[in-house]
Amino acid sequence: MATMDPLRPEIARRVAAKKRRRRQLAALPFPAKVRLVVRLQQIAAPILRARGRRVRVWQMGPGHSLTGR
Repeated sequence: MATMDPLRPEIARRVAAKKRRRRQLAALPFPAKVRLVVRLQQIAAPILRARGRRVRVWQMGPGHSLTGR
């Protein structure tokens, strides 16, 4: 009698969650996607600078906020 691998249901759940998240991100309007990219740049910038890399974070124009408000 074969036993079920206890990780298989967890892996399947995580793959499904990843697929849902990717679809949610794909459905976002373009300005929201740009805000996400800028936020990721802000998060990564201090780490990259600490490693001696030159980093330029995009600046949002007037009337744009990173919170989407």
